[in-house]
Amino acid sequence: MNYFISVALIAAGLFLIFYQRNKISDTVTEVQFLQTKTIDEVQKMFTTMDDMSMGENYREYVELKADVVSNCAVQTPYSQRDVAFYTSTLSQVSEISEQYKDKDGCMRTRTSKRENKISDAVSSQTIEVTDASSEKSVVVELMASGCDLDIPKTFDKFEPKNNMSRYNGFMSSYRNTAFGSETLGFKMTEKTIELGQKLYILGEAFREGDKIYIGKPQDSKKPFIVSTKSEEDLVNTHKKKAMMTLIGGIALCVLGVVLILTAIF
Repeated sequence: MNYFISVALIAAGLFLIFYQRNKISDTVTEVQFLQTKTIDEVQKMFTTMDDMSMGENYREYVELKADVVSNCAVQTPYSQRDVAFYTSTLSQVSEISEQYKDKDGCMRTRTSKRENKISDAVSSQTIEVTDASSEKSVVVELMASGCDLDIPKTFDKFEPKNNMSRYNGFMSSYRNTAFGSETLGFKMTEKTIELGQKLYILGEAFREGDKIYIGKPQDSKKPFIVSTKSEEDLVNTHKKKAMMTLIGGIALCVLGVVLILTAIF
Protein backbone atom coordinates (compact mmCIF):
# COMPACT_ATOMS: atom_id res chain seq x y z
CA MET A 1 0.00 0.00 0.00
CA ASN A 2 2.85 2.39 0.89
CA TYR A 3 4.35 1.69 -2.53
CA PHE A 4 1.22 2.87 -4.34
CA ILE A 5 0.99 5.95 -2.11
CA SER A 6 4.64 6.73 -2.84
CA VAL A 7 4.15 6.40 -6.60
CA ALA A 8 1.05 8.59 -6.42
CA LEU A 9 2.97 11.28 -4.50
CA ILE A 10 5.84 11.22 -6.99
CA ALA A 11 3.41 11.34 -9.95
CA ALA A 12 1.59 14.30 -8.39
CA GLY A 13 4.90 16.07 -7.79
CA LEU A 14 6.05 15.54 -11.37
CA PHE A 15 2.68 16.79 -12.62
CA LEU A 16 3.11 20.00 -10.63
CA ILE A 17 6.72 20.50 -11.73
CA PHE A 18 6.47 19.69 -15.42
CA TYR A 19 2.86 20.53 -16.31
CA GLN A 20 1.24 22.92 -13.86
CA ARG A 21 4.36 25.07 -13.35
CA ASN A 22 5.00 25.23 -17.11
CA LYS A 23 1.38 26.23 -17.70
CA ILE A 24 1.70 29.08 -15.20
CA SER A 25 5.05 30.12 -16.72
CA ASP A 26 3.48 30.19 -20.20
CA THR A 27 0.81 32.54 -18.86
CA VAL A 28 3.52 34.84 -17.46
CA THR A 29 5.19 34.88 -20.88
CA GLU A 30 1.94 35.80 -22.64
CA VAL A 31 1.19 38.60 -20.17
CA GLN A 32 4.72 40.01 -20.25
CA PHE A 33 5.46 39.94 -23.95
CA LEU A 34 2.16 40.37 -25.80
CA GLN A 35 1.90 44.00 -26.89
CA THR A 36 -1.15 45.86 -25.60
CA LYS A 37 -3.59 47.00 -28.28
CA THR A 38 -6.05 49.86 -28.09
CA ILE A 39 -9.68 49.28 -29.01
CA ASP A 40 -9.19 51.50 -32.05
CA GLU A 41 -6.33 49.25 -33.21
CA VAL A 42 -8.51 46.16 -32.75
CA GLN A 43 -11.31 47.74 -34.80
CA LYS A 44 -8.89 48.77 -37.58
CA MET A 45 -7.52 45.22 -37.55
CA PHE A 46 -10.96 43.88 -38.48
CA THR A 47 -11.50 46.65 -41.05
CA THR A 48 -8.29 45.55 -42.76
CA MET A 49 -9.49 41.95 -42.71
CA ASP A 50 -12.79 43.08 -44.27
CA ASP A 51 -10.85 44.58 -47.17
CA MET A 52 -9.34 41.12 -47.65
CA SER A 53 -12.78 39.43 -47.27
CA MET A 54 -11.62 37.70 -44.09
CA GLY A 55 -13.28 39.81 -41.39
CA GLU A 56 -16.09 37.42 -40.42
CA ASN A 57 -13.74 34.47 -39.80
CA TYR A 58 -10.75 36.37 -38.46
CA ARG A 59 -9.60 35.88 -34.85
CA GLU A 60 -6.55 37.34 -33.11
CA TYR A 61 -5.12 36.93 -29.62
CA VAL A 62 -4.98 40.37 -27.98
CA GLU A 63 -4.19 42.18 -24.75
CA LEU A 64 -6.40 45.09 -23.74
CA LYS A 65 -6.42 47.54 -20.84
CA ALA A 66 -9.80 49.22 -20.85
CA ASP A 67 -12.56 50.63 -18.66
CA VAL A 68 -15.91 48.99 -17.98
CA VAL A 69 -18.93 50.62 -19.59
CA SER A 70 -22.29 49.68 -18.13
CA ASN A 71 -25.54 50.91 -19.59
CA CYS A 72 -27.47 48.87 -17.06
CA ALA A 73 -25.97 48.55 -13.59
CA VAL A 74 -26.91 45.54 -11.47
CA GLN A 75 -27.45 45.51 -7.72
CA THR A 76 -25.53 43.03 -5.57
CA PRO A 77 -27.78 40.71 -3.53
CA TYR A 78 -26.37 41.29 -0.04
CA SER A 79 -24.50 44.62 0.10
CA GLN A 80 -27.07 46.08 -2.34
CA ARG A 81 -24.55 48.17 -4.25
CA ASP A 82 -24.72 49.13 -7.93
CA VAL A 83 -21.92 47.39 -9.82
CA ALA A 84 -21.15 46.23 -13.35
CA PHE A 85 -20.83 42.54 -12.48
CA TYR A 86 -20.91 40.28 -9.42
CA THR A 87 -20.63 36.73 -8.20
CA SER A 88 -22.01 35.82 -4.78
CA THR A 89 -22.26 32.86 -2.43
CA LEU A 90 -24.47 32.04 0.53
CA SER A 91 -23.22 29.46 3.03
CA GLN A 92 -24.84 27.93 6.09
CA VAL A 93 -22.60 28.07 9.18
CA SER A 94 -23.27 25.29 11.71
CA GLU A 95 -21.80 24.24 15.02
CA ILE A 96 -21.26 20.49 15.25
CA SER A 97 -20.63 18.60 18.52
CA GLU A 98 -18.71 15.32 18.42
CA GLN A 99 -17.87 12.75 21.09
CA TYR A 100 -14.38 11.29 21.30
CA LYS A 101 -12.09 9.48 23.71
CA ASP A 102 -9.02 11.23 25.02
CA LYS A 103 -5.68 9.49 25.64
CA ASP A 104 -6.91 8.31 29.04
CA GLY A 105 -10.02 6.71 27.57
CA CYS A 106 -12.39 9.36 28.93
CA MET A 107 -15.25 10.61 26.75
CA ARG A 108 -14.93 14.22 25.71
CA THR A 109 -16.98 16.60 23.58
CA ARG A 110 -15.54 18.94 21.01
CA THR A 111 -17.35 21.46 18.89
CA SER A 112 -16.39 22.77 15.50
CA LYS A 113 -17.85 25.11 12.91
CA ARG A 114 -18.68 23.98 9.41
CA GLU A 115 -19.69 25.90 6.32
CA ASN A 116 -22.03 24.42 3.76
CA LYS A 117 -22.53 26.38 0.53
CA ILE A 118 -26.22 26.49 -0.32
CA SER A 119 -26.31 28.90 -3.25
CA ASP A 120 -24.24 30.65 -5.91
CA ALA A 121 -25.35 33.60 -7.98
CA VAL A 122 -23.78 35.38 -10.95
CA SER A 123 -25.05 38.51 -12.67
CA SER A 124 -25.70 37.80 -16.33
CA GLN A 125 -25.66 41.20 -17.98
CA THR A 126 -23.20 41.96 -20.77
CA ILE A 127 -19.92 43.66 -19.88
CA GLU A 128 -18.45 46.08 -22.39
CA VAL A 129 -15.18 47.99 -22.21
CA THR A 130 -13.78 51.04 -23.92
CA ASP A 131 -10.68 53.24 -23.83
CA ALA A 132 -9.58 56.71 -24.87
CA SER A 133 -8.73 55.60 -28.40
CA SER A 134 -12.31 55.07 -29.53
CA GLU A 135 -15.92 55.88 -28.73
CA LYS A 136 -16.88 52.32 -29.60
CA SER A 137 -16.73 49.42 -27.16
CA VAL A 138 -16.04 45.68 -27.26
CA VAL A 139 -17.88 42.91 -25.41
CA VAL A 140 -16.00 40.75 -22.90
CA GLU A 141 -17.35 37.21 -22.54
CA LEU A 142 -16.95 36.92 -18.78
CA MET A 143 -19.25 33.92 -18.57
CA ALA A 144 -17.40 31.90 -21.21
CA SER A 145 -16.03 28.58 -20.02
CA GLY A 146 -12.33 28.72 -19.29
CA CYS A 147 -12.32 32.39 -18.30
CA ASP A 148 -9.79 33.05 -15.53
CA LEU A 149 -11.85 35.72 -13.77
CA ASP A 150 -9.64 37.47 -11.21
CA ILE A 151 -11.80 39.99 -9.32
CA PRO A 152 -11.69 41.04 -5.66
CA LYS A 153 -13.95 39.98 -2.82
CA THR A 154 -15.71 43.19 -1.79
CA PHE A 155 -18.21 41.82 0.73
CA ASP A 156 -17.77 39.09 3.35
CA LYS A 157 -20.24 39.02 6.21
CA PHE A 158 -21.59 36.54 8.75
CA GLU A 159 -25.20 37.14 9.74
CA PRO A 160 -26.73 35.32 12.76
CA LYS A 161 -29.76 33.19 11.90
CA ASN A 162 -32.17 35.45 13.77
CA ASN A 163 -31.10 38.47 11.70
CA MET A 164 -31.78 36.89 8.31
CA SER A 165 -35.29 38.35 8.07
CA ARG A 166 -33.78 41.46 6.47
CA TYR A 167 -32.76 39.27 3.52
CA ASN A 168 -36.22 37.81 2.91
CA GLY A 169 -35.95 38.46 -0.80
CA PHE A 170 -32.93 36.17 -1.02
CA MET A 171 -33.95 33.64 1.64
CA SER A 172 -37.41 32.92 0.21
CA SER A 173 -36.10 29.78 -1.50
CA TYR A 174 -35.09 28.38 1.89
CA ARG A 175 -38.03 29.49 4.06
CA ASN A 176 -39.38 25.92 4.30
CA THR A 177 -36.00 24.37 4.97
CA ALA A 178 -35.38 23.09 8.51
CA PHE A 179 -31.83 24.26 9.16
CA GLY A 180 -31.88 22.96 12.74
CA SER A 181 -30.81 24.38 16.06
CA GLU A 182 -27.13 23.79 15.23
CA THR A 183 -27.29 26.49 12.53
CA LEU A 184 -25.52 29.60 13.80
CA GLY A 185 -26.22 31.79 10.79
CA PHE A 186 -25.18 32.44 7.24
CA LYS A 187 -22.05 33.73 5.54
CA MET A 188 -22.53 35.98 2.53
CA THR A 189 -19.75 36.89 0.11
CA GLU A 190 -19.58 38.95 -3.07
CA LYS A 191 -16.92 39.50 -5.70
CA THR A 192 -17.50 42.48 -7.95
CA ILE A 193 -16.41 44.52 -10.93
CA GLU A 194 -17.18 48.16 -10.22
CA LEU A 195 -18.74 50.59 -12.67
CA GLY A 196 -15.91 52.29 -14.56
CA GLN A 197 -13.38 49.69 -13.33
CA LYS A 198 -10.18 49.37 -15.37
CA LEU A 199 -9.67 45.78 -16.51
CA TYR A 200 -6.74 43.81 -17.83
CA ILE A 201 -8.00 41.46 -20.57
CA LEU A 202 -6.08 38.74 -22.37
CA GLY A 203 -8.14 36.78 -24.87
CA GLU A 204 -9.11 36.22 -28.47
CA ALA A 205 -10.84 38.96 -30.45
CA PHE A 206 -13.53 37.96 -32.95
CA ARG A 207 -16.50 39.62 -34.56
CA GLU A 208 -20.18 38.76 -34.72
CA GLY A 209 -22.17 41.12 -36.91
CA ASP A 210 -21.01 44.66 -36.15
CA LYS A 211 -19.78 43.86 -32.62
CA ILE A 212 -16.29 42.80 -31.55
CA TYR A 213 -15.98 40.26 -28.73
CA ILE A 214 -13.09 39.12 -26.55
CA GLY A 215 -13.42 35.49 -25.48
CA LYS A 216 -11.71 32.17 -24.92
CA PRO A 217 -9.00 31.38 -27.52
CA GLN A 218 -9.58 28.45 -29.85
CA ASP A 219 -6.07 27.32 -28.90
CA SER A 220 -6.74 25.70 -25.51
CA LYS A 221 -3.13 26.27 -24.43
CA LYS A 222 -3.58 30.03 -24.44
CA PRO A 223 -5.10 31.64 -21.33
CA PHE A 224 -8.20 33.81 -21.22
CA ILE A 225 -7.77 36.30 -18.36
CA VAL A 226 -10.03 39.07 -17.10
CA SER A 227 -8.61 40.82 -14.04
CA THR A 228 -8.87 43.99 -12.00
CA LYS A 229 -5.14 43.70 -11.29
CA SER A 230 -2.52 45.61 -13.24
CA GLU A 231 -0.25 43.76 -15.67
CA GLU A 232 2.65 44.07 -13.22
CA ASP A 233 0.62 42.65 -10.35
CA LEU A 234 -0.57 39.76 -12.51
CA VAL A 235 2.99 38.88 -13.51
CA ASN A 236 4.18 38.96 -9.89
CA THR A 237 1.21 36.86 -8.73
CA HIS A 238 1.79 34.19 -11.36
CA LYS A 239 5.54 34.10 -10.72
CA LYS A 240 4.80 33.40 -7.05
CA LYS A 241 2.33 30.68 -8.05
CA ALA A 242 4.96 29.10 -10.30
CA MET A 243 7.52 29.12 -7.49
CA MET A 244 5.09 27.63 -4.96
CA THR A 245 4.07 24.98 -7.49
CA LEU A 246 7.73 24.05 -8.01
CA ILE A 247 8.37 23.85 -4.25
CA GLY A 248 5.22 21.78 -3.71
CA GLY A 249 6.10 19.42 -6.53
CA ILE A 250 9.62 18.86 -5.21
CA ALA A 251 8.26 18.27 -1.69
CA LEU A 252 5.82 15.62 -2.94
CA CYS A 253 8.56 13.86 -4.93
CA VAL A 254 10.92 13.86 -1.94
CA LEU A 255 8.19 12.52 0.35
CA GLY A 256 7.36 9.76 -2.13
CA VAL A 257 11.03 8.72 -2.39
CA VAL A 258 11.40 8.74 1.41
CA LEU A 259 8.39 6.43 1.78
CA ILE A 260 9.83 4.03 -0.80
CA LEU A 261 13.24 3.96 0.92
CA THR A 262 11.55 3.49 4.31
CA ALA A 263 9.60 0.50 2.96
CA ILE A 264 12.77 -1.03 1.46
CA PHE A 265 15.02 -0.59 4.46
